[in-house]
Amino acid sequence: MIEIKPKLQHRSNCPYSGKILKPVKVLWQGARVCVVSESPAGGEIIDELRIGHAAKTAYSINLAQGKTFGDDKYAEEFLAKPLLNSLQNPQAEQLEISQEIFKSYDRVIVLNCIDYLYGHSLLKLLNAQRHLESHPDLGLIVIVQKFMRWMVPQGVAEVWTVPISLKNGQCYYPSFDEFVSKQLERFDEVYVSEAYSHPSRFDISKFTGVAKHDFNKSEYKITFVWREDRLWCNKLLFQVCRKLKLLQIPLTVQNWNVRRFFAKMKKLLPSAKFAVAGLGRSTNFPEWIEDFRVDKFDETTEREMCRVYSESRLAIGIHGSNMLLPSGHAGMTIDMIEERWGNFAQDILYQESDPRLSSFRYRYLPLQTSLSNLAHIASEMILKRLDFYFHMMGDSLPYPLGTPAGR
Repeated sequence: MIEIKPKLQHRSNCPYSGKILKPVKVLWQGARVCVVSESPAGGEIIDELRIGHAAKTAYSINLAQGKTFGDDKYAEEFLAKPLLNSLQNPQAEQLEISQEIFKSYDRVIVLNCIDYLYGHSLLKLLNAQRHLESHPDLGLIVIVQKFMRWMVPQGVAEVWTVPISLKNGQCYYPSFDEFVSKQLERFDEVYVSEAYSHPSRFDISKFTGVAKHDFNKSEYKITFVWREDRLWCNKLLFQVCRKLKLLQIPLTVQNWNVRRFFAKMKKLLPSAKFAVAGLGRSTNFPEWIEDFRVDKFDETTEREMCRVYSESRLAIGIHGSNMLLPSGHAGMTIDMIEERWGNFAQDILYQESDPRLSSFRYRYLPLQTSLSNLAHIASEMILKRLDFYFHMMGDSLPYPLGTPAGR
């Protein structure tokens, strides 16, 4: 946690002189929490508080001169320049922020989950469990966008829900800064959560209200996680068809790949059920494949989707934030990656602490993997899971080798 009241616990150096800057106030930009400091050379320097994606790299902004400063080029492009642009173009809209107060505290932690990417927002929210368990003496205030409100866990002190869309998630709203600054006057001590980009201490069922997969149930699904902006098809084909506005072609290819994969799996696992779930309803599937896809997400459809994932012994899909909730609820996952290997594991919510069991439950395969190899790997994950667990864990298993659990 980073203290911002009564002391503003932030240190940075002037990008011109190298001297220590004097922090003056916190600026609540929206998705970003910033610190405005006085420069010894005169004027103001703005830094992002070292939380979330800004925790690793420090950078500074001179708003008056329109300059950014930093040693990390990625941070310059990904963090500093978008922040500068937002501060140069403030949004005049007066946000109608919903405030729910469940319990009063004098000392609080603020967890800001606003973002322009769904996955970032969800991952920030997962930090809530750590605070609730480790700091029960402090009230937790969670700031979320409307689409994430349903996932705020029980036990928080307050929820502030803001009407900022993902599209506008990087914008600067002075009315938001005014609201938060005014509300924080109520407290004697205020800390800001580090909002780790990939927290490890959480139970997804505490956020969605949907139980995780039960390996002891004999019936199970194998589910493909559908999306229509990153497809299971040749990349060049997708790019050309998108440019020509002929997306039905690569979408049909994706549908065909799912059908063929499921057909191979059906021969290997005749008792399994098969499903597609996710965003977008282009193309159709035969009746033996359950279709849970939707045109848009809301609380009802997302809960229903989590239920489908929970019933899935295996969820498979293309790498991206679409795999977060499936991996958090399903028994096992296969994450297919084409070129985003630098983002390896960032879209998976691990439910396993033993690294050996994790390596079995969560697989990462090239998108170009043949359907035969993919079906072989997927079926072995389901058929050999108990054998693998037995050899890795021995008599610590909750059930004897050979039982039907998990098969």
